[in-house]
Amino acid sequence: MTDDEAPRKTRLYGAIDFDGPATIADPLPEGTVPEAKAGARIARYEVREVLGRGGMGEVLSVRDETIGRNVAVKRLRVENPSPTVVARFLREARIQGRLEHPAVVPVHELHHVEGEPPFFVMKQLAGVTLADVLPRLADGDAKAAERFGRQRLLRAFADVCLAIEFAHTRGVVHRDLKPANIMVGDFGEVYVLDWGIARVGGGDEERPSFGDIDTIDGNATVAGAILGTPGYIAPEQIRCEPDLDGRADVYALGCILFELLSLQPLHPRGQAALSVALVGTDSRPSVRTPDREIPPELDAICMRATALDREGRFATARELGDAVQRFLDGNRDMALRKQLANEELAIARRQLTSGDGPEQRREAMRAAARALALDPTSGEPADLVGALMLQAPQETPSEVLGELEQLDLAALKTSARFGTLAAVAYLLFFPLLYWIGFRETWYLIVGPAISLFVIAVEVVIAPKNPYVSGYIAVTANLLMFALFGWMVSPAIIGPGPAIIMITLLVAHRRLIAPWLLAGLTVIATLAPWAVIFGRGGWPISVDGTHIVLQTAATALDLVPTLIGMTVYLVALAALATVLSLSQQDEQRGVRHMLQLQTWQLKQLVPSRRAAP
Repeated sequence: MTDDEAPRKTRLYGAIDFDGPATIADPLPEGTVPEAKAGARIARYEVREVLGRGGMGEVLSVRDETIGRNVAVKRLRVENPSPTVVARFLREARIQGRLEHPAVVPVHELHHVEGEPPFFVMKQLAGVTLADVLPRLADGDAKAAERFGRQRLLRAFADVCLAIEFAHTRGVVHRDLKPANIMVGDFGEVYVLDWGIARVGGGDEERPSFGDIDTIDGNATVAGAILGTPGYIAPEQIRCEPDLDGRADVYALGCILFELLSLQPLHPRGQAALSVALVGTDSRPSVRTPDREIPPELDAICMRATALDREGRFATARELGDAVQRFLDGNRDMALRKQLANEELAIARRQLTSGDGPEQRREAMRAAARALALDPTSGEPADLVGALMLQAPQETPSEVLGELEQLDLAALKTSARFGTLAAVAYLLFFPLLYWIGFRETWYLIVGPAISLFVIAVEVVIAPKNPYVSGYIAVTANLLMFALFGWMVSPAIIGPGPAIIMITLLVAHRRLIAPWLLAGLTVIATLAPWAVIFGRGGWPISVDGTHIVLQTAATALDLVPTLIGMTVYLVALAALATVLSLSQQDEQRGVRHMLQLQTWQLKQLVPSRRAAP
């Protein structure tokens, strides 16, 4: 037996006080049964080794030759034990034998013959108790941490709760639940040990005369007025209340759960534990050990299980076990979600490694988004999603180009409506020109005809084909500029409408390139000058300090001319104002939407530490 196995096997069966004061506190008789040696026989069993020995009894590994298996024998090792000692020993065997549950060590045989030390035979166990495991975990034992993770211990705890619930339904209250009495087998088994001071129903056995133990060891079972182990005894059990029920075991289970999570006992060791248990203490393991990252659900379970008032505890051990199991079910789901999130994150990074094209970016964003949805608390998927969303790809996806084209069409339709408004203004301006003195028939017919043509194009063609209507409208407006420049003066008419037209159409690069638009506008502005020069005339002359502009008017009157010039300038300023406001509102709306989207993305993925 190795050094590690010796203390482990000592605790496996709750043998009669192997490690502390005697559970059965009657005075020891003078004579003891000779120590069993390998090869000796006890009835039909051949002794193989001693698993544990205390002041009153021992547990032996023996060979059952009839069946051909190793079993454990627990026997008294005192000669002429008192009737009380024998009664308590037999009582333990019978209680344990009655509880036919996978988590209770099965009793195969009870041997009680007058004149011989009594013994009972039970399954031989292989495993470790929580009393052995928890100190190793607290010391940072890597092997123990790998073998006994939190999930495994909590699953074992839930199984223990069901075993205790089974005992309660059979009228048995354990009364001495503690880590030393819970064993985790080598193959996933869980056992509740040492039913020696269990309470069965009511009856006279509730307050047996075990004597008193004045000095209490931290791991000792107290006999006499108080039954149980300090640090795990419920307040009502300490007060020796006569109506003790299964909620006393629920309290002990809560203390064990606290210790499983924090790797520290809830109450101090020894006598001090009794007074602390009576007044209560903070039973949240996360407060005691904040570095262990204990979920609040488990905090709440511990607090409820260890409530001072038993009415505030879980009503049954099953309820306690179910609460832990619900956490485990959710935690298993979370573990699966984390695993899936990591897989999706790996897919996203592989896509980005293969290139930054639209298809790779699309798959990477979808995988990263799935990873973030699966594990919203993880920083890495959040960073990757944020980086992918807020950093533009090197190549514009075809879907984005299509959406941009639709936006261009919508903007062009808006500009078409403005062009219609300008054409109406042109049309209304010809009566004013006639009043001023421009009365030649041909341009009074050509001008309104061009205006009406622009209006018809914008109303009929623009909704169906904005680009075709746009080309027609640009051409018609250029003709209108040339006509007005020849009629009035290139120096007056040309610059204003040209600037408005360039401002309107410069945003529509899919319709016409800016350089081409500017060139055509310059040509339309200078064409009247060329026509006038070709006729041998000068559109501008200087008379002393006056600049004289030549027009195509038949005759001009001062007042109508001044009124016409004023209306023209006001209309020009109004059109420029409406156009500027319209474009500014559109740009502000786009910026507003972009800022809102950016803000929303930052709320979704506030951290951007990682680059794609």
